[in-house]
Amino acid sequence: MFQISNKSLLMPSDKYVMLREKYDYNSQDCKFEIMQTGNLYNVGKFIGVFAREVPNGKPHGINLRRFESIIQEVFKDCYDAFISNNLPDLHIINLKQISSAIVYWKMTSQGGRAKLKVENLLAKWSDDTVKRLMNAYEKKDMSLFRIGGVRIPTATAFMRFLFPDDFGIMDSRVVGNYTQPNGITTLSLRNDGYINDTKQNIIKYETEYIIFLRGQAASLNKLGIKFRDVNEQGKIFLTTFRSSDIEMSLF
Repeated sequence: MFQISNKSLLMPSDKYVMLREKYDYNSQDCKFEIMQTGNLYNVGKFIGVFAREVPNGKPHGINLRRFESIIQEVFKDCYDAFISNNLPDLHIINLKQISSAIVYWKMTSQGGRAKLKVENLLAKWSDDTVKRLMNAYEKKDMSLFRIGGVRIPTATAFMRFLFPDDFGIMDSRVVGNYTQPNGITTLSLRNDGYINDTKQNIIKYETEYIIFLRGQAASLNKLGIKFRDVNEQGKIFLTTFRSSDIEMSLF
């Protein structure tokens, strides 16, 4: 089994920086609208999620850091209302919108399946879905994010956006190209590399995959390694690595 320590990196630090700065996964057709509730700052209609810079021709587009911020705001706003036993319809509408956006963003690379997955999510949405999402958020429990046809890879996207310091997406590309060949993970995979939605793989997300991401981020940060990214205001800045950034480097 591959052992991670503070001095152990899967690849040289400059390669991590280069790959992270080259990360370019965009979802130009991802659309959602957030209504004003509570103390939400990011409200309105958004069209297009971009890894770094937002194209000039996309006035309603947002970058990934702002997408993170909106997701975190909406979930916190809903959770605060939920635990006070007062969750108005507008909060639930926002929760539907942002959950659909996460699913759409994650499935963008699979073409028409993104729209179908969102439709499936909404068709299966119920009061229990809201409770499940709030419990998942409170407990940081990836397995509970498996709602309305959502399976492990997309459930880990919820974890990545809500808690980017500590979690990352368990994507078949990262698993197939890096973690499985190096003995970092011992996941059950289909013949095409898809991560099977099994109890053991849920456990191994926490005990193998996330341990690896956190270890790599900690090692890079201990070395003082930083990379250039674009913040939610669209400005370039130097920043340290989070668990989510390790996954993005290896994507």
